[in-house]
Amino acid sequence: MSAAFLILESMMNAEVLTLSRLKPLSVRPVSRDDIPDLLRLCAEHAEVVAFERLPYGRARQDPMELIEALFEPPLRAWAWLLRAGDEAVGYAAATVGFSLLERGYYLQLEPWHVRPLWRAGQADRLLLEQARELAAKLGCLNLQWQAPAWSLAGRPSGANAQATRIDTTRYVLPAGAALLSDASANA
Repeated sequence: MSAAFLILESMMNAEVLTLSRLKPLSVRPVSRDDIPDLLRLCAEHAEVVAFERLPYGRARQDPMELIEALFEPPLRAWAWLLRAGDEAVGYAAATVGFSLLERGYYLQLEPWHVRPLWRAGQADRLLLEQARELAAKLGCLNLQWQAPAWSLAGRPSGANAQATRIDTTRYVLPAGAALLSDASANA
């Protein structure tokens, strides 16, 4: 056997051993006490997708609006924490949108984040199932999410067989930006 094969086999065995020692996963809605864990996971997520997030600008430092949206009626956002034992290892969040063309509400799931060690299992399915249940409970027509075409993070195991992929281009315009005329945009 080659040295490369032995190294690869050793790495695979170590990964299997590590995965076998992981604590079982659970998902639950975020509570006020979970905000520090949620913010830590959001910061990790922001580092991973920093380039993709450039058009959005910087995140607000004060979590007041986040807390209001999650906990103050009327609720405007929902979030779930994925836990391995007592450790927060992932999250998902969603807001409700309305489609004039379909004349109904939909649940817009933001790109979720799961720490690498837990991505190999069914973590994304656990988070997606929470969002799907909320969409049904709220009477939404469907659950929607988006991810860059190159990203594997937006492709949950098992959901692709039922979800329709629609390629699109997303534009981000800061709310305070001035609109340019077509002539000045092409100059």
